[in-house]
Amino acid sequence: MTVLISEIPSSSVVSVYGLTKTGSATEGKFLGSGISHFMEHMLFKGTDKRGVGQISREVQAMGGEINASTSFDYTIYTITVPQTGFDQGLDILADMLMHSKFAPEQIEKEREVVYGEMRLYKDRPENRLNEMVEQTVYTQHPYRIPIIGYEELLRDLHNEDFVEYYKSRYIPDNIIISVAGNLNGNETLAKVKNAFKDFKRQRLVLRNLTQEPQQVSPRRYEAEYTTDLTRVTLAYQGVSLLDKDMFATDVLAMILGRGESSRLYREIFKKQKLVRSIGSSNFTPMDKGCFEIDFIPAEGQTVDGVIAAIKEQIKLIQDKGIDPAELAKAKRQVISSYIQDQQTSSDIAYSVAMDEATAGDYDFSKKYVKAIHDLTVEDIKRVANQYLKDDASSIVVLHSNQKKEAAAPPEKPKNDLPIEKIVLENGLTILLRENPTLPIVSVNLMLNGGVSQEPINGLSELTARSWTNGTKSKSADQIAESVESHGASFSSFSGRNSFGIQMGVLSEDLNWGLDLLEDVVKNPSFDENEFVKEKEKVRTAILRKKDDIASVTFQAWRETLFLMHPFRFDPLGTLASIEPIKVKDTQDSYQQFASPANMVLSVFGNINKQQVRDQLKKKFADLKPRKVILKTYEEPPPDQTREKTVVMEKEQAMVATGFQAPGFYSQDRFGLEVMSSLLGSTFSGRMFNRIRDEFGQAYTLGGSYTPGRDMGMITFYVLTTPESVLKVKELLKSIIQELSEKPVTDQELNEIKTYLKGSFAMGIETNAALSYISTLDELYGLGYNYYQSYDQMIDRVTKEDIQRLAQSYMDLHKAAIVVTQPKSVKQQP
Repeated sequence: MTVLISEIPSSSVVSVYGLTKTGSATEGKFLGSGISHFMEHMLFKGTDKRGVGQISREVQAMGGEINASTSFDYTIYTITVPQTGFDQGLDILADMLMHSKFAPEQIEKEREVVYGEMRLYKDRPENRLNEMVEQTVYTQHPYRIPIIGYEELLRDLHNEDFVEYYKSRYIPDNIIISVAGNLNGNETLAKVKNAFKDFKRQRLVLRNLTQEPQQVSPRRYEAEYTTDLTRVTLAYQGVSLLDKDMFATDVLAMILGRGESSRLYREIFKKQKLVRSIGSSNFTPMDKGCFEIDFIPAEGQTVDGVIAAIKEQIKLIQDKGIDPAELAKAKRQVISSYIQDQQTSSDIAYSVAMDEATAGDYDFSKKYVKAIHDLTVEDIKRVANQYLKDDASSIVVLHSNQKKEAAAPPEKPKNDLPIEKIVLENGLTILLRENPTLPIVSVNLMLNGGVSQEPINGLSELTARSWTNGTKSKSADQIAESVESHGASFSSFSGRNSFGIQMGVLSEDLNWGLDLLEDVVKNPSFDENEFVKEKEKVRTAILRKKDDIASVTFQAWRETLFLMHPFRFDPLGTLASIEPIKVKDTQDSYQQFASPANMVLSVFGNINKQQVRDQLKKKFADLKPRKVILKTYEEPPPDQTREKTVVMEKEQAMVATGFQAPGFYSQDRFGLEVMSSLLGSTFSGRMFNRIRDEFGQAYTLGGSYTPGRDMGMITFYVLTTPESVLKVKELLKSIIQELSEKPVTDQELNEIKTYLKGSFAMGIETNAALSYISTLDELYGLGYNYYQSYDQMIDRVTKEDIQRLAQSYMDLHKAAIVVTQPKSVKQQP
């Protein structure tokens, strides 16, 4: 067994990852059954010493998180816990990998869950397109088979099959243990050795897969789907992870279609307006992969017309190569991406485990960056000619069939560095935090506004998008080119209560980043042409949401619960609501809210606070203040239960229910978070235990409390089978009612508190995350250091509070319930 230990002195949590080098492609005689993925589910179902549900409860009780995923080539189990929970987390992982049980009754319950996951997979057009691509590009290799498997083969898996597969694949030679955190390497290794001391060497099943032959002629596969958007992939037979040309083909994918300054985006989307969206990627698994260009044609454009335009851009690279500046930009993106992906213990544990498993070298990612750095423009031109050939291409089209396009609490982080607050004379609030751990800086500029303040639904989203798309001195293309050349991230956002800009830069480029931010804040151009493009992107995003059962159900649920409050609106708007919006509207909207007293600007990371403080004063002290009046809303709860049924052409069904609640200024805020998690925690909440583990007819379920400025909402949802909708509705009502009538146990309450505190600590581990939450809290008047009181506020919640809150806010007579059913199902009461 391979053990990898990464010492991270600055981290306050520990990640323990177990990767077994078996996935859907290596299932042998079980190929196509999805047993690798099914096994991933079963390892949570108990061991010789831990009963059903105990694994998730133990991790949650420590304030940790546990998860797992399956790919073509591996299955990985992930546990992240506070530092004090390492020994127990390691014991849990070792127990799962060595002593899992496969009780027949648990297999049958979880089989229904996997069926639900299959329905969820089929109900997403992107998944269907990916499956078509794999079946077209691969004719021999097992990568052609879905990771989740086929239902008819999954149905035949029995207890003895799991035992056989577990004993043959979950063996020392096939497993990598990766630990990352503030630990001593030698002590940690000794603990790992002790935890696995009874893990005996077994015969290893060699990875001997049928390899995909060289493609010698073009292929095409077309199908229809119930969606408003046609989706297309142009794929070329590619290379494996260990091929020497992997580095150059990765960069070729970046230059062609990664980012707004890439060739395909610039030429096909912005200039020729042939597509709604476009991008490229390079899939490089352990065996031969594929190079993909994905796009959604614009209304009135043909698939073949767009492909011809794409091939013209490819031909330009094949004939003339690329500019050195393009290559330099791509290299910068790689370096920035690598650093951004190494911020948390979880990031590092995953990275080294994956590198060791797939490349045989835990340090491969660092060498990858070096190999990218050594590439030349000739390398890019050569691989473009070698791999992007018509003979090795596949066109896959998913047509729209619509007539029109339309335990002990976690320790406080040892690196809790102070935040400094400055308020300029014009009212602009600035937050600064020095953290020299990594050479990166996160910048957030946030303003009160968003959906709750817009006069037309969708205006805030279009305003945010248009705001950063050009200044009086720089076009949108020039900004995109500059951002990507610096390997930076720069984007705008609009939420329900605010909007703003988020930026991530290497610390050496901070001056450039602040210059750009100043230009965008002071001199936005609100260009008509860019506005038209962004409006079309929003239309596409709205249409995409129509394909997603969760998006449709939640939107219908919000419209049912709220009849007047802006919570009823989709932040994107609707096709009808955004139609009359003009570029002048976005400009006026920005001017209305762009007052320094309505802004909070944070700069967190590897900075010199004094220098940055002086820079920001020079750049923003001359902003002119103006009065900003924010609207508030009130809406009484329903006077009786409101129910609605939605019909979609899907195989699954969904039930959503919930209640109105107070906003984030309420003294009940933290109690409501605890209460909703008691029911809706995705691994050991009461819904999970009753509906998924006991009833076994749900793959995805959960619940949450979402606070806003003046109101909030409590939501619970279940994706299930159409036949189980009535049972799920009754179970939900029963679970909710029980919380009002019967106090929770001390153990249950303490475990969910520890889980919430642990999750919160992990959620603010990076500069970007802490900057984001501190900036919002300051903007909303809660204070930039409000996050520091989270543990204390959660700990104050009592059993009596939970029962009182359930009685006050979760009266079933004031609920909104929405059920989404397939058309083929007879509508139920």
